[in-house]
Amino acid sequence: MPPPLGSEHIAAWAARRGLAFTARPDEAWFRRWEPYDTIAPPSAYLSACTWTANPGHAVIAEPWYAEGEAEPLERTLLGFAAHPALQRRASMRVGEHFLTRVAFIESAPPPRVTLDDALWDAHVTTFAASQREAAGAFHPRLRKLLARRGFQGHLELRPGGLVVHCAGLRPVPEHYERLLGVVRELVNAAIPHA
Repeated sequence: MPPPLGSEHIAAWAARRGLAFTARPDEAWFRRWEPYDTIAPPSAYLSACTWTANPGHAVIAEPWYAEGEAEPLERTLLGFAAHPALQRRASMRVGEHFLTRVAFIESAPPPRVTLDDALWDAHVTTFAASQREAAGAFHPRLRKLLARRGFQGHLELRPGGLVVHCAGLRPVPEHYERLLGVVRELVNAAIPHA
């Protein structure tokens, strides 16, 4: 499969930002994040840009939701962050998006829970092993950040990392830049502070 349209612009942006760019990244690295709780797995991951920091790193990539050489109906981005201070497992989504996981063949999602936060529970679908786990993962500081951003999409927290999809972002340099900022902000907000 040839690189998707616009890949050369993403590569140039990554070079300007000092990020590592890989047109066809290591599928095994991405597949270790699966199965997702709320996101359907794509057929491939393309045009990955990696930002490395101590002690973690962030990767922005295009999930390819089409088979073979076919063009997907929509294109989007996923952000990944690996950080040892992330310890909870919970997921959430706001809105229904084309990549929302609807089939649960290999694994069911965690149970749907509420946080006893009227505003959150009215707008957000939350999944976790328990309400307590969800409340620990989506603590008030993180919920406030997501509300302030008017977050639409998916966010999955897990021990050692997070995955995020922001609705409306496309594989263009400006959106790679925006999602990189969102990922860094989410990691900082999700890390428990004493």
